[in-house]
Amino acid sequence: MRYSVDNYTIELSVDELCALAHKSGSLDARRPARALRAQKILDQKKLKLPSEKERRTGVVLRNTLTHNGITYMVEGVADAVCEGGTLLEEIKVVKKGGGAGDNFSRARCLAYFLAAANDLSRVRIRMRRYLAEEAEVQDRVTEQTREDLCIFFLSLLSRVEPLARDLIHRADDRIPTLQSLRFPYPNPREGQTELAEQTFRAIRRGERLFAEAPTGIGKTMSTLYPAVKALGEGYCDRIFYLTAKASIRREAYAAAGKLHEAGARLRAIMLYAKEQMCAHPEGCRAGGSSRCNPDACPFARGYYDRVDDAVHELLRTRHGYPKSILMQTAQKYRICPYELSLDLSEYCELLICDYNYAFAPDVYLRRYFDADGERGGYVFLVDEAHNLPDRARDMYSARISIEAFERVYAKLDPKQDAEMEAALGGFLLFAHRLGALCIENRQKHEDGSESGYYLNRAPLENFTQETLNLRKKIDTFLKKNEAHPHTVELSELSALLRRFCGLSDYYDDRFLTYMELREGKLSVQIFCLDPAGVLDSAMNRARSAILFSATLKPLDYFVDVLGGGKHAQTLELPSPYDPERFCVTVASAVSTRMEDRARSYRKVATLIAAAISARAGNYMVYFPSYDYMEHVLEAFRAKYPKVSCVVQKRGMTYHEQEAFLDAFKDDVDKMRVGFCVLGGSFSEGVDLPGSRLIGAIIVGTGIPGLSNERNMLRDYYENKCERGYDYAYTYPGMNHVLQAAGRVIRREEDKGILVLIDSRYAEEPYLHLYPAHWQGITAAGDAASLAHRCKLFWEKEKN
Repeated sequence: MRYSVDNYTIELSVDELCALAHKSGSLDARRPARALRAQKILDQKKLKLPSEKERRTGVVLRNTLTHNGITYMVEGVADAVCEGGTLLEEIKVVKKGGGAGDNFSRARCLAYFLAAANDLSRVRIRMRRYLAEEAEVQDRVTEQTREDLCIFFLSLLSRVEPLARDLIHRADDRIPTLQSLRFPYPNPREGQTELAEQTFRAIRRGERLFAEAPTGIGKTMSTLYPAVKALGEGYCDRIFYLTAKASIRREAYAAAGKLHEAGARLRAIMLYAKEQMCAHPEGCRAGGSSRCNPDACPFARGYYDRVDDAVHELLRTRHGYPKSILMQTAQKYRICPYELSLDLSEYCELLICDYNYAFAPDVYLRRYFDADGERGGYVFLVDEAHNLPDRARDMYSARISIEAFERVYAKLDPKQDAEMEAALGGFLLFAHRLGALCIENRQKHEDGSESGYYLNRAPLENFTQETLNLRKKIDTFLKKNEAHPHTVELSELSALLRRFCGLSDYYDDRFLTYMELREGKLSVQIFCLDPAGVLDSAMNRARSAILFSATLKPLDYFVDVLGGGKHAQTLELPSPYDPERFCVTVASAVSTRMEDRARSYRKVATLIAAAISARAGNYMVYFPSYDYMEHVLEAFRAKYPKVSCVVQKRGMTYHEQEAFLDAFKDDVDKMRVGFCVLGGSFSEGVDLPGSRLIGAIIVGTGIPGLSNERNMLRDYYENKCERGYDYAYTYPGMNHVLQAAGRVIRREEDKGILVLIDSRYAEEPYLHLYPAHWQGITAAGDAASLAHRCKLFWEKEKN
């Protein structure tokens, strides 16, 4: 349904009208989801229908009518019109075991259109049920007056009237407020105006913009404000603010609130994962099995009977919809909060959510995005875009561990579960035969197990077909045996197979099949080497995409791996902060390469002490691994026992992470050093302004650990652009470094130091990867010179 401002008319299809007007019943994940799509025209040549004179098929019928002051234009396609235009036919093809469905409402609407168009007083309706296997036709014919058909049609329009009025209100009242919207702050920061102007220009032209905007520019408002203005000017219909972090989503929601205060009558909603929103005590996937059905969840039962009342209450009373409000309203109406958020989002201009909702092949928002990447009137604002390459690779990669299938197979009863046991047994037999392909680096261990691997630039078609067949057999078995004791495990296997089969549809020369035999355990993986192709298709779902971060270096690398293409626009902005307030020093006398680490623990501990010796305060030290961090920490504590150390632990909970950050008090006389892992929870998205953090010390270059997957990336990009090692290791590592370095200067008045410890920082390509605002960067040959450098910097503040 849409409102045409050109002719002041609500336009929708008959299918949409019937689906919206007859909304009722329960949520049920066991059945296909509802979808408001135009009906596919039947290929009636394949159906063995009785011959009939004057039969016209695929007849387009439409009707324009004003009801309660609103003009509607409704259109649909009749399967057939017969008997000189006096009989309308609706066909339902039914396969064995299927129901006919209820198409009578659709048929009555089309019959009314036919009567109105041909000035008929009565119309006959033939509901034709075609049994596919038997090629048998069953007809039910009724006759209705034009007056009765009109009354029925108007009753449907009355049911969708609230939605129609909201669309009109949006177009005539809310959207126009965005055209005159002023920037919500009196004095834009340096670089903020340029980023806003470039964003608006890219949206207007339907382009993709990659923008590196250092901390302090105000990226959120600099991109959201022009996007909202573009919405007001009619260049887009909806804005998706996409990010990987909950903290960034909260910032975007707060920015939307500022725009509303400035006069933008904008509706904004925050979308969360189903698991985070579920109100069921046992969870929506308790034990791995979906509980989203009326039998297991009271919030699914009767959902469609109550959701409209909840939506209308929220629309009347609020303009912003955070998680807390959605949960409260869902509890009041006893409905699913997650589904409520999705239904409510259709009334909102700004959707703030995770990358998955736009890019992931299995969870993207199908109510907005076509699977084939059909462009909509949307804008994607992709924050923290440096995180997207690895996230996208994970989205489009899948791994099947054969051991998981063996565990379930061992639990089945050969007598009671004979059918399922045979299916799993056949699959396992096939998989183990396939394992014979793992001849690369083949070796035999003392316990008799073997290891090896196999690479292929094409999908294993036979294996893919086997996974598809097994998934169908598991799903059929579960439908027949809903109370089976191993339902949870079988459901998990089915989900894994479904994901693997689904990714096979995206396979091209940017993917790789990797099969590994490790100590007798076999796994098969579809690995996305280069996400550029799939991201390009996904971004085609929007009119324009703005990808931005404080660290997109080098910019051409991110344009390449994120599917920017040759026509992507780029923007690099300088830092708005005084570079004199940031002291950057390279301690290049120490190597932190893997083979040198054991000899570097004491040297690194001494350099940390030198960096912090000039001034008491809060410092963060970032390490390439937990193991390295723990060894240096031991050496540091042994030599400097009086220094307070705050240490990141493996697998910290949310509350433990908050406690870690709370330890960094806003004081100036206390010496406090945080020991963290580079690329972890405390190297991105952490805001410790002022005296809460006055220095960062980064040990190593941040390159990811060596792995088969990274080496496959290296080889792929070496063939593609002859920069394989940089694409796989150097650039991702340097962006971890830049993110951690960005924790120090968060406000204009902040001042601090950055120390980079590794000999490689004095070599290429790192010398050309430093940001422009790292002016005056110098090298320190030993701990004494580093301490002296830091001392001079802090003394400058006093003078």
